[in-house]
Amino acid sequence: MKSGLIFTLTLLVLGIGNWLISSTFNMNFVDVSIPFGVVCAGLALLSFKGGTSPYTRQSDMETRGETGIRMPLKNKAAFTSFVFFGSLTYFIFALVMTFVFYREYFIG
Repeated sequence: MKSGLIFTLTLLVLGIGNWLISSTFNMNFVDVSIPFGVVCAGLALLSFKGGTSPYTRQSDMETRGETGIRMPLKNKAAFTSFVFFGSLTYFIFALVMTFVFYREYFIG
């Protein structure tokens, strides 16, 4: 239930953000949707990835070197969140809508 709500809210927020950008800069909604979807999917992938970063491991090693206390290392598997899946779905939908909107251009 929670994951479906997060997925739906992601799509809603991206749609509202796309509408705000397109209305602010007086551009077509479809023209803004692909770059906006790519940027949001990239940010979601970078922000919500799992695992330990090199900075966290370095901090743990420094703590171990100074205090002699061994910090338990948790190896987390990387995961992608429903925010990323919502952003990816939004991008794919925007790509399809762009092809539908500009089909005369692509078909010839």
